[in-house]
This record gives sequence, C-alpha cells and structure tokens, in this order.
Amino acid sequence: MNKTLRSLAAASLAVAGLLTVVTLPAGAASKAKSKTITCYELTAKALKTKHVKAVHPRCPKGYSTQKPNLMGSGLPGDTDLVVPNNVSLAINGSSFDAPLVGVTTSGSTAYSAGGKVSFSAYPAAGSGTGRSQIASGALSIGFSDVPMSQPAGTLPAGAVASNFTQVPYLLGGGVVGYNLGAGFDNMKLTAQEVAQIYDGKITKWSNSAIVTTNGGANSPIGKLLVANGLANAPQDTIKVLYRNAGSGTTEAFTDWLYSAGDSGHAPNGGSPMEGSGGTWGAQNINGVANNSAMAQGLVSTPGSIGYVEYSYVLIPGNAKIQVAQLQDKNGQWLQPNLTNIGNAAAAAGTRISPDYFSIANEPGNNVWPFATYSWALVQKSQTSEGTCEAITKYLDWESHAGQNLYAAGEGYVPLPPAIRTYARQQLQTITSGGTACLNQKS
Repeated sequence: MNKTLRSLAAASLAVAGLLTVVTLPAGAASKAKSKTITCYELTAKALKTKHVKAVHPRCPKGYSTQKPNLMGSGLPGDTDLVVPNNVSLAINGSSFDAPLVGVTTSGSTAYSAGGKVSFSAYPAAGSGTGRSQIASGALSIGFSDVPMSQPAGTLPAGAVASNFTQVPYLLGGGVVGYNLGAGFDNMKLTAQEVAQIYDGKITKWSNSAIVTTNGGANSPIGKLLVANGLANAPQDTIKVLYRNAGSGTTEAFTDWLYSAGDSGHAPNGGSPMEGSGGTWGAQNINGVANNSAMAQGLVSTPGSIGYVEYSYVLIPGNAKIQVAQLQDKNGQWLQPNLTNIGNAAAAAGTRISPDYFSIANEPGNNVWPFATYSWALVQKSQTSEGTCEAITKYLDWESHAGQNLYAAGEGYVPLPPAIRTYARQQLQTITSGGTACLNQKS
C-alpha cells in the first residue's frame, strides 16, 4: 500500500512539472540507503541559471537533483507568485505602456499572486503624471517612458531621485503616422522633413522636398502628391497632431528629431514641446491627450500627421493609420517591426540607466531610429511589507515571465536578458523595514 501511495504521489508531482522519483539500478541498492532519488524538472531558462551546474547522471534528461531557481518563471515554485496578504496597487502613467500594463494587470491574464494582488484601473494619463504622482505618494507604481532624472529635466519639483527605484518595464518603438488614403502607403519622410512639418516650415503634403524624397513627380506617390497640390485638395494641408500633456512619447520623438533631423529642439523631458507651453512652430496644430487619442486623431483626420507608439497601429480599429518609412542612421529606409526596434536596444547595449536612457537614432543598419525603453517608478522605502512584496514581485514577474508571455503579442520587443538582470538588481533595492522585499518567500 505504501509503495502504491508513493508512486501515485511521485506521478502527481511529475505532472505538475516539479519532480520525478527515479529507481536506482539494482546493483547500486547495496550502496544506497534509499532506492529513489528526487529529480527536479528543469525549464530551458532554469538550465541557464547559475543555480543548476549539471544534470545528475541518474536523472532523466531535463531533470536534476538540484532544485532550479524558478524566480520570475511563472511556474509552480516561483516566489514571485507568493505574497503575504491581500493588496491593491494604484497605477497610472505612460500611455505608451498601456497595452502591456493592461494585459498584465487586468482580466484573466493579470498577475494576481493567487488572487491576493489587484490593481486600480489604468487611466494612461501620460508619463508626466506617472512621475508626478509617484513623487507625491499617490501611486504604488508610476509608469514613464522617461525616468525621473535631474539631467533630463524630468525630476518632479521637491523629489529626490535617490528615494526612488526605476526599473525598465518594456522596450518599444514610436512611429510617424499619417492619413492620406489609398495610394499613399509606405510614404518616406526624412527626420528633417518631419521636424520642418512640426515647426511650420512645411505645410503641404505636396511640398517639393516630400515629393523628391518619394521618387519625384513621376513616381506613383509623387504624382498623387502633386495632383493633390494642384487641385488644392483639403487633405493636402498638413494637420499636425501633438501631445498636450506630459508625454514620454514626445520625449522620444523630440530626441529623434533633434539627433537625426537637426530640429533645434533639444529633448528635455518633453516639457518644452507639449501642453500650453509647447513651442512647435506649426500653425495648423491640435493637441491630444495620450497615445490612444493620437491614434484616434490620425484615423479621423484626413491630411493629419502624428507620432504614436507602435502597438497602437496594430489595433484593428486603427487600420486607417498609415506609417511612414524612416531612415536609420546609415540612411537605410525602414518600416517598423519588432526586429529593427530590438536592434536599437542591441546597438545601445547595456549602458541604460535613469540618467542615460536614450536609444533614439542608434548607429548601424536596420536600426529603427524612434525607439525607447519605458520605466516603472517605485518609492524605494515602503511602509507596508505586503505592498512592498506585491510591487516588487509583480515587476519581477513582468520583466521575466510577463515579457515572454505578452510583450511581442502587444507590439513590444521582449526585454533583452541583460536588461532583465538590471531590472531585478534594481528591484532588490526596494525595502520595507530595511528588508529587501523581493527576496521574501512569504
């Protein structure tokens, strides 16, 4: 009976992906007190960790006598999935992040730690809101495409940067979208032309510079552009859309135009180029609240141009948004995709930090020039251990298992391995009562 129960228990654990029980060869029985050894199943990720040095020769392939580190894996045994009590986390900030924030904090795909962790609705009010509200203590996690940084001009008044931990949350790209209708797909725009459009120096799509960039007056797109100009078609007048609230997407856009387009507008937290103090020179210009509103504006406004996070053009309802080809630093024309957005991060390497975060206009071939990381911002010292564990464990799970599960499907590039490691290192600095919350096994 005991032998039967032991076999049933072993089979149950093996199905759960935790262990199997292996019987040693008969000749070894005299040298061992037990006829069985415990073998832990190894995932592909676990095999790469320093905690697994070798597979035991008597364990089946893919198993080891040493239990792997499952932290961040989302598998049974992952300490990220265990928190001590029920917690609700308040979140707000970057609209650039909204698709991935949504899928990891709401609905059946949300992180919940067994039902103990829930999240507020995500208004996606913009990176400026994410920074200001985490600084004021109104949020558990603030999201911003631009970290809080004194050199970048993004540290809220009165805030001390060392009081916050800033964690890479996702990697994505921005695009220049427009709405000119049939025949105008894949139009090319140089960074200089986009900068001149936003400064009011180019006001018509039929402008000779744009026609020349797209093959001249005898090319298919060139003919259409010229025809619109000759007919004084309403859509020939460029309607410029920009962000009218604190925006990390604006920061990345301004960064690209400054670096690649000699725009003359230095990036500085986005603030000079947004809101009531915006200094874009275009006259036919309208402000929108966030990436979702930018996408809606592009869909509904013939002749418009705007900048929006790549994920938003993948949403079926936004199919009318046309996406411009942009040039990488070597002059190659590109359409955005996850590969060339990822190449921007690869070109930037591992030097990313809250004070050195730009990956716009990186060198190399096939490198999307309008790319950015986005960040999760957290108070470094937490009064509640339960809240502290929920915050750090959600973000660790998101930067590991969550990336593997959802990033690509939502239009983002999964975080590079070195950036995931950096994210975990930063999360280990968040404490409650002097104890690092991420390391707690509750």
